[in-house]
Amino acid sequence: MSTVKPEHPALQAKVRCFGSKAALTAEATYITQEGGVPLAALNLEVAPRQGERIEWNRKIVLQLGEDDLPLLCCVCLGYLPKAEFKRPTKGITIERQPGRIYLTASQGSGTGYALPLPISQSFRLGALALAQLKKQSVCDDEQLVLAALRGAAALYKG
Repeated sequence: MSTVKPEHPALQAKVRCFGSKAALTAEATYITQEGGVPLAALNLEVAPRQGERIEWNRKIVLQLGEDDLPLLCCVCLGYLPKAEFKRPTKGITIERQPGRIYLTASQGSGTGYALPLPISQSFRLGALALAQLKKQSVCDDEQLVLAALRGAAALYKG
């Protein structure tokens, strides 16, 4: 893992996507484990939309770290059709569909939000995820990172 110096949270890169019924914020962040070096990660926050207002107080948040970030990148790059990120009480699914990526988030029973990410937003999410993955990696060569992702995608059982 490479050594990283976390930026102030307000200065970290973000991608915001707005659908008619929900919104997504993907934010560059870091995971710091006891005594360890900070590890680049990505927070996904999905919240419902009521008209023009996003209800961020009802958001579902998932942090994608070492195990999850490569899968997100594989879907964004088209190496995998779908990936699921599950936690004990919540989860996010991201799936490639014609002309877009479709994201669904759920928490508990009955709480769920979904939104399509058109090509431009899919690109920005993929670019941010790749930037964070590169920070995690011991490799600075983008072509080697892409080759490693293709190899990892071939192992994925979903």
